Amino acid sequence: MGRATAQRLAAEGMQVCVLDIDAEAAAATADPIGAAAFGCDVSAADQVEAVFANCVERFGGIDLAHLNAGVGLRWSGDIGEMDLGDYHLSVGVNLNGVVYGTRAAVRAMRRRPSGRGECAIIATASIAGVMPFHPDPIYTIGKHGVVGLIRSIAPNLAAEGIACHALCPGTTATGMVPEEHREMMRKIGVPIQSPDNVADAVVHVATAPLESAGSCWIVSADSPHTPFLFAEFDGPDAALNVHRWSKDGTGRSGATERPDS
Repeated sequence: MGRATAQRLAAEGMQVCVLDIDAEAAAATADPIGAAAFGCDVSAADQVEAVFANCVERFGGIDLAHLNAGVGLRWSGDIGEMDLGDYHLSVGVNLNGVVYGTRAAVRAMRRRPSGRGECAIIATASIAGVMPFHPDPIYTIGKHGVVGLIRSIAPNLAAEGIACHALCPGTTATGMVPEEHREMMRKIGVPIQSPDNVADAVVHVATAPLESAGSCWIVSADSPHTPFLFAEFDGPDAALNVHRWSKDGTGRSGATERPDS
């Protein structure tokens, strides 16, 4: 999905930085499209900060960050038998990597020259971010976390012209889905989409109106890209769920104030 998206964004006229834990793989995607390539382990915050700084130095700013790195584990789904090393690997990439990437992207976007317009952060979650995925509960933790992160930070950042969205792709033909599994999925009627469909969703969402920030888009082979409709929580605790803006003209979110007792 990352390769297809990099190719699509370059075709749309963007200057692109490609990040991968395998620097040679990043270069293999980047070189044919004239993009920059960097090796980066997204589960390491210092590496994420460094490559974002390199991208800013090369291109003068960041308009779009697509946080797409992910990893899947092959295990039984039995929590009692889970290897803790696998747990830390999964959460480190699928959740921490998005947190670190979002943090670095926001810092870079706040330093952009004035008048450059709106910008966007698009994080790849999964259909497992909006439903339980019984074969891999730990993968589900990470993807639910991405959805919760994006929905929670979007209102504050939208006030600064930074639109945050999550993509929730269904089954996609990538290296995380072996061919034998694809055949089984076809037999039971699970559609398998091309990575190009995800790349199309990135462009679609990146150009969505700012007021739609915080949306989590279902990306599937057999339907248009559609925001997932979450049930609204309107209990008394919702009164705590407020965001406040600073009064210094920056539009950045300030500390949430405790309601009067």
